[in-house]
Amino acid sequence: MKKTLTSLFLIIALIIIVGILFFRYGSFFKRAAKEIQKIEVIKYFPFSQENSLKEWEEKIFRGKVIYRIEKNQSLDYVRATSNKTASALYYRLKLDAKRKSPVISWKWNVDEFPEKKGEENLETEKEDDFAARVYVIFPAFFFTNSKVLEYIWAQTLPEGLIGTSPYSKNIKLIVARSGPNKEKKWFTENRDIMADYVKAFGVKPEYDIGAVAFMTNTEHTGTSADAMYDDISLGYKEDKKDVR
Repeated sequence: MKKTLTSLFLIIALIIIVGILFFRYGSFFKRAAKEIQKIEVIKYFPFSQENSLKEWEEKIFRGKVIYRIEKNQSLDYVRATSNKTASALYYRLKLDAKRKSPVISWKWNVDEFPEKKGEENLETEKEDDFAARVYVIFPAFFFTNSKVLEYIWAQTLPEGLIGTSPYSKNIKLIVARSGPNKEKKWFTENRDIMADYVKAFGVKPEYDIGAVAFMTNTEHTGTSADAMYDDISLGYKEDKKDVR
């Protein structure tokens, strides 16, 4: 009889605990179960072949950065080496930014940052050098109306900081990663382009995405920098309801 009562009390206690947990966190679990986020990949760059950069075009600003495919054990990636130079690699593509939810992801690593004498700043031209940048470009019929989101790896600026380029109010810089990376680690970034655009410009995009680019530059500081890029992927985000 005592064993039966003990078992009964344990069952009741367990039911009460489960009820409390469901009451407190039930809505969270319900949303998580019903909403499944899927990514429709439109273009993926694994940089796994020696000729992987042939489909990319180069824009030279001041001297040429050395971009090359490297293989290190199981890793394949692009290494960018800048010595007082600035040139970007870009790829033309079209993503619907007005009716869909575009996303971008990539991996990067920095071996060497440009040396800056002054305090790091997003909005001054004097030392506008960064070891790694990834761009999402929204071209307009009139070039001056084009918009650009520029994700950077800073050394000291806080992650999430947004600034306006010293060259154009239509270029917004977002600190996606910050820190000296002393351990030389690879980091993966996943960005919601629509959310970042609205946060940076205050409105939804009026133009579609027309290109993606990346760059390492050191022409302003006259120093050098070395970075690596890999697994650049662009597509659309969808939130599907689970019908089960």
